[in-house]
Amino acid sequence: MFSPQILLPGPTPIPEAVQKAMLTPMSDHRGAVFAPVVERVRHRLADLLQVDTDGAVAVIPASGTGALEAAVQNFFAPGQRILSVSTGAFGDRFAKVAESHGLLVDILSFPWGLPFSPGDVIGRLEKNFYAGILVTHNETSTGVLNPIRELASLLSAIPPETRPLYIVDSISGTPSVPMQMKDWGVDVVLAASQKGFMCPPGLAIVAAGGKAREVYEKIPSHGYYFDLGPYFQGQLPYTPAVSLWYGLDAALALLEEEGTEARYARHRTMGQMAAAFATEVGWRPIVASEYASPTVTAIRLAPGQHPHKLRQQVSQAGLQIAGGMGPWHHDAIRIGHVGAVSPAMLYGGLGILAHFAANSEAGLNAAWNVWHNHITFEEA
Repeated sequence: MFSPQILLPGPTPIPEAVQKAMLTPMSDHRGAVFAPVVERVRHRLADLLQVDTDGAVAVIPASGTGALEAAVQNFFAPGQRILSVSTGAFGDRFAKVAESHGLLVDILSFPWGLPFSPGDVIGRLEKNFYAGILVTHNETSTGVLNPIRELASLLSAIPPETRPLYIVDSISGTPSVPMQMKDWGVDVVLAASQKGFMCPPGLAIVAAGGKAREVYEKIPSHGYYFDLGPYFQGQLPYTPAVSLWYGLDAALALLEEEGTEARYARHRTMGQMAAAFATEVGWRPIVASEYASPTVTAIRLAPGQHPHKLRQQVSQAGLQIAGGMGPWHHDAIRIGHVGAVSPAMLYGGLGILAHFAANSEAGLNAAWNVWHNHITFEEA
């Protein structure tokens, strides 16, 4: 049997080097063999996210939602008021996590398919005091890339003593799109292993800057399992997912080898390829190009086509794609192009989708042209 081709927003394909690393023989997770892996991963993540010198990174055994929960219970106390900014299903989830921990959550929602307005967020802050702001960097349910840096710039004008903690869910963004915590002024970034980090699900990443660590010290209770304090000190208080750590170590090496700008460019190219294909075959990329995600594209199908049936058809041909979520579940699909996916892999997947679309040749030609217009060759 052949392995299916995965064009999902997550989980994503795993490179051979990462798979081999995860086969490393098991060892004492508190011993001398594993300790260098832990230090290397923590420092690599801190460098990748540009965590300031007073900050730290925690890698905990959990899914991405575990990172959301850890952030809420470590940086806020029950009864505090926060602003949760939502542009889709995962923004809504972040708000629900906060509410479940006894926070007073004001929700600022924007229509599906649109980014949030930094000005509207600041408008809320002018009317109320909030201990923190929760936002989604890359909304996986819609394929919208939100203006994180622009909001950070506006927040920087607020005096430090009244400035809310700025927490960003970048689970389907980092490390495939830019994120510079120190330079931008982002206090906490949340990520997970199964998307751009090219690993299986199971590791949640919480990167906290110096201000966030100061806030942590003032919170009376951080829970038990998700208490981030020991992790920030480089400890592993409970049995870690050892094999996943080895995989993440290898994946971070691959990311460094590719280079930051090359990685960002690859993802931008694939987002444009998916949109060009959809447009030419009579489907429609739902999100406008100026704020379309480089990691996932939401596509509205032609009238009469049902996403569930299409997903079944392409699955039989060896391709896995995602369905639309929320109000888009009945007429949209989502194509993931994140992590270890290459333009060549995406083009192959679009070739399978082309069998079930009109104007298939035009669609593939459009994707091909986008891809090859972005290819650069080093001079001999």
